[in-house]
Amino acid sequence: MTTPEQTLCPKSLLIRLFIQLGLNGQAKNIEKSDIKNQITYLETYILLKKHHVGLMVQAIDKHQLINTIHPFLLLPEQGEPIIARRSNHQFQYLDVQNQWQMLPALPHDGRVFIIESLPSVSNKVSAFAAHLKKQTKWYQPVFWLSLLSSLTGLAIPLFTMAVYDRVIGGQTPEILPTIALGALMALIILVSSRLIRANIVATSSNRFARDLSGMTFNRLLSMPLMVLSRVGLSSHLARIRNAEKVRSVIAGPGGAGLIDLPFTIIAFVAILLLAGSLVLVPIGMLILFYLIMKAMNKFTQAATPTISNEYQNSLNELAKNLLQLKASGETDGWHTQFLRRANENCRQNFLYAKRNGLNAAVAHAMGLFTALITVFTGIFLVLNQSISSGALIACTMLIWRITGPAQLAFASKQKLDMIKSTVQQFDRFMEVTTEFNELRLDSPNLEKAPSLSLKHLTLRYSAETEPALSGITFDIESGETVAIIGPNGCGKTTLLLSAIGVIDAQAGYVTINNKNLKQFDPEIFRQWAAFSPTNSEFLPGSLAYNLRLAKPDASDEQLKQALIDAGGEALLSALDNDLNANLFSRGTSMFSAVEGGYISLARALLKQSPLLVMDEPIANRNPHAKTAFINTLTKLKGSTTILFTTHDQELIQYADKVVILDKGSVVYAGPIPSNNPEISKDSASTLETQ
Repeated sequence: MTTPEQTLCPKSLLIRLFIQLGLNGQAKNIEKSDIKNQITYLETYILLKKHHVGLMVQAIDKHQLINTIHPFLLLPEQGEPIIARRSNHQFQYLDVQNQWQMLPALPHDGRVFIIESLPSVSNKVSAFAAHLKKQTKWYQPVFWLSLLSSLTGLAIPLFTMAVYDRVIGGQTPEILPTIALGALMALIILVSSRLIRANIVATSSNRFARDLSGMTFNRLLSMPLMVLSRVGLSSHLARIRNAEKVRSVIAGPGGAGLIDLPFTIIAFVAILLLAGSLVLVPIGMLILFYLIMKAMNKFTQAATPTISNEYQNSLNELAKNLLQLKASGETDGWHTQFLRRANENCRQNFLYAKRNGLNAAVAHAMGLFTALITVFTGIFLVLNQSISSGALIACTMLIWRITGPAQLAFASKQKLDMIKSTVQQFDRFMEVTTEFNELRLDSPNLEKAPSLSLKHLTLRYSAETEPALSGITFDIESGETVAIIGPNGCGKTTLLLSAIGVIDAQAGYVTINNKNLKQFDPEIFRQWAAFSPTNSEFLPGSLAYNLRLAKPDASDEQLKQALIDAGGEALLSALDNDLNANLFSRGTSMFSAVEGGYISLARALLKQSPLLVMDEPIANRNPHAKTAFINTLTKLKGSTTILFTTHDQELIQYADKVVILDKGSVVYAGPIPSNNPEISKDSASTLETQ
């Protein structure tokens, strides 16, 4: 029997599914992509999500499928995947001739991809609420288990009432074992139902939190870099942690009480049946409880610490400026400022904690007061023979089934407000436009060296800074090698990132083979284009693992050759040709920036892309590495369109064209002049040393 991870779906079937959904552009995009001919169901799910197709994956269930609107994808455990659709109360499948035929019977085992919405359909429904609606499997069991535990929770009060009224008052001790046995059975059912419910809630909340985290992470990966860069990394991490906040509230210590809160109505009904008008006492006290606790919560919130962010910023500032502080030797002022903030932070937190304690004490006192009022009122009813003594005792015990959840509800107000804020943040985040839409479905020509054209590119990182790019315009022919030079901070790196669509300029555009870069699927384009940054980051693992990020199916020989072509032969020799050498030692990288540059460039060369973009490819390299890289550059010339930034005068000579930048603008773009007095090699060299 195959597992879901082993279930394979043909690429051709997905293309046909998109066509049946009316998404012809997406179908063409998949057909042109280098997606494997057979992909797993997880990869299928990711692909559908990438194209903003709303879907739900579940076990095959006829009762669910009978209500579907769009065609769906069946992945049976036995047999081939098929496209099917509902036809009245029967089902049809799509045959190889793309004709709909009657489906004799649905598969018994397997999974189904139910299409819920299409990308062209505007859906204003809250993303959080929409996903929560899918968790219907645990609603009913939790409801019935909560109802069962609430009903069996009446056993102890009713047992006590029976003992007082019938055993003691009626002088019938012989019925005590029967009553005790019934109470014991009810208690066992109560404990069992609570344990089962706790397991269901924990499992469901964990799955829900996992799904929210996955949706958030996937959204982060698909958002434009400029949008992501507007807020810090901590904000993005906080979005992922929001899912954990939801899980902790639902499955945490107070979660069971919040679930039981609606079932306090059972306690009210029980008091009404046992003591009649006595039920008005807890109702009135609950209203008074609400008014007092609302005022107390307002009083507590007024003391919410306001210096927490300032206090945390002190630590962040210290981390950023520690080197300068140590070098200057002037730390007294920073120490005094930090102590002032720390003292104020402690004072505000103490006041807030004190008011929280007062809040809890008042809530507890209100619970006791409610019980006392019930007892005193019940005494008069007992004396008037309106109720029995046992009924009064039972009602007093049931009062705690009302005041306890009420206290918990007010104590959990902050948590509930936090969830509300989390839901709003999640919904706003999911509304942000991603890079993937129905207008970006073209795929680049993977065989031919492309031509590029940059027209009036203008980009400013913030309103307070000068433009990083200002009206950049120049053309690159197919197979040309172009050197981009200029002083530090002139916009060279920004220009490269804009040329491959990692950064979107606010004005202007880039064309690849006369097509706007924004027409291409960004994921496919970046997988195709080869980019080598100046500073490359490594993932924990071996050298081979980090190299294969660019080409997962590369052989060991291809990895070694890529390193040699990048000028890293000495690095390979230092590792004894061991591609499995771990790049990290005790949690830190064992390579310098120069050695890391070899790996970064080798990754780019591994792609064998007809578009190669490099940022300072041979900075600070030794002469042997430089010679090896120049040989590689010479071999690629003409068959690959190459852009690179450099400060190396020798490397510039191997370019067909040079682009000189200064303060984000193009000073010169064209062949390296030999006689032009205004733009000569000497003037280019002068720019480089500014």
